[in-house]
Amino acid sequence: MIKVFEDFDITQVAHYQSVLESNGIDTFMKNQFGTSGSGEIPFIEVVPELWVLNASDEKQARSLIAELQGPDTGEPTGPWECAACGTPQEAVFTHCWKCSEARAA
Repeated sequence: MIKVFEDFDITQVAHYQSVLESNGIDTFMKNQFGTSGSGEIPFIEVVPELWVLNASDEKQARSLIAELQGPDTGEPTGPWECAACGTPQEAVFTHCWKCSEARAA
């Protein structure tokens, strides 16, 4: 078995699993019910993971997943600093949490 995808959003993992299965790729979802244990065990241990059962299917599976994820938009993905006030920001923010300035492109 080879892990080809993981995400905290189980619906995303399940969607990719459905697409792979419909393309004849045998899969297994690990931690499908793991979120019920979060808090009891480290969160990183309960992330839903999508695995392909046959190594020969890995390339096709990764290709299908890349196609589903769409093209790289070139948008910044890492931490950033607000140009207006200089406050450090986490990658998830599109606007400064302190002064509401939009993230520079």
